[in-house]
Amino acid sequence: MARAVSYDRAALRPRAAHLGVGAFHRAHQQSCYDELARAGGDWGVVGINLTPPDIAASHAAQGGVYALVTEDGQGRACHEIATLLQVHDAAAAAAVDWSDIAFCTLTITEKGYCHHSGSHALDPQKVAADLAAPEAPGTAIGYLAWMLERRRQAGGAPITLASCDNVADNGRLLGSVLRDYAARAFPQLPDWLERNVAFPTSMVDRIVPAMSDASRGRLEAACGRRDALGVVAEPFRQWVVEDRFAGPRPALETAGVQIVADLAPFEHMKHRLLNGLQSAYAELGRLCGHDSSHAAATDPVLERWAGAFLAAQAETLDCPEGEDLEAYGRTSLARLQNPTIHHPLNQIASDASFKLPQRIAAPAAERLAQGKSAELQAMVLAGWALQAGDTRPDGGGVVTSDPMGAQLAQMRADAADSEGLMRAVLALPLWPDRLGQDADFAAQATRWLRAFAASDPALRRARIDDFVRERMNA
Repeated sequence: MARAVSYDRAALRPRAAHLGVGAFHRAHQQSCYDELARAGGDWGVVGINLTPPDIAASHAAQGGVYALVTEDGQGRACHEIATLLQVHDAAAAAAVDWSDIAFCTLTITEKGYCHHSGSHALDPQKVAADLAAPEAPGTAIGYLAWMLERRRQAGGAPITLASCDNVADNGRLLGSVLRDYAARAFPQLPDWLERNVAFPTSMVDRIVPAMSDASRGRLEAACGRRDALGVVAEPFRQWVVEDRFAGPRPALETAGVQIVADLAPFEHMKHRLLNGLQSAYAELGRLCGHDSSHAAATDPVLERWAGAFLAAQAETLDCPEGEDLEAYGRTSLARLQNPTIHHPLNQIASDASFKLPQRIAAPAAERLAQGKSAELQAMVLAGWALQAGDTRPDGGGVVTSDPMGAQLAQMRADAADSEGLMRAVLALPLWPDRLGQDADFAAQATRWLRAFAASDPALRRARIDDFVRERMNA
């Protein structure tokens, strides 16, 4: 049965806010706030959703309490979480009282930052409607700027805005686009913002697959009730935050959060090892006929491939203090092999044009600059070139969505051959120039694109296996 709430929910204060109250937030940041409350803290959270799904009614109907189930091959536990004090959907977001909020986190996906892909620059076209009516915003960036302008006008206290999205330099990105937007929408806000708002970078990690009928059934069995907001996740959880705050903050370190001076090594470690492996499996796993991360990770051929891939990716990293890159890689693979987590590969592959540049292309370019092979990374990019824009659902009905999907599908239709397609793909501004300029890398990617396009899943798997065994014996 569930671990009951042991604190007085009425004693919690709305001192924190979160934009994007999806399953990940409910499984990750809220579990940290719950630990703080169990230890006597008073930080409660105001949740704000500017995009569907609308969950305010479900949250109210459940009295603000929902269940988090964590599970792996060793067991399952149910936790009742009550620190999400309020949830406001888009229609009510403007009425949120921010006066006592000192710490705000965001999980709005990379698209929510309204920036030019691959940069920290605001794309004015993506916020044009907000700029035309800045007091009635529809984007997260416009909404935050309006809330900060109201705070400035009221003489409000400093506040920290911490992105928790899986984006490189997420705090820098948030600060950059918000400053640009503020300068365009509220002329007096930029100076106040510089003095009163901090944008720490943050790294978060917990695998939280989309809820399915099976996971809902396991949650009900573990917690003894149905739960419209309940989520199922792995036991592993990590949150690393740059030590840069503008005012009061929750004592996150007492809940296991790492507060560090330099986030970059931790961020790169996660993006290139765990997330890099997830993206690699999303491409190669689907080519080998798998639907889920678990199926791909437990395929002996792809498991051997992962060992070589993780070692190659690790060679591009500076090891964060207190970490072990080899052990982190092993843990990452073991997490994907969790028999209770079946994360759809089509879901992981979504928005790959945002993910692959930092997870795969950047380490590939660094390996080439070091005079090392980047063929393992070339295989992943070849898989994306062949599959991006494929909107066929998997067995569970999950469809991959990528903002560049239609463009890639058209590029495949227009290409005369595999070499022409790969040349066009590597010429996209998504990647470091080095990838398109390196003849060996381009030839390797083309060779794998041709092999993948001409084979069925069994033959693709055999080709990958031959490559790994030759590499291991070299």
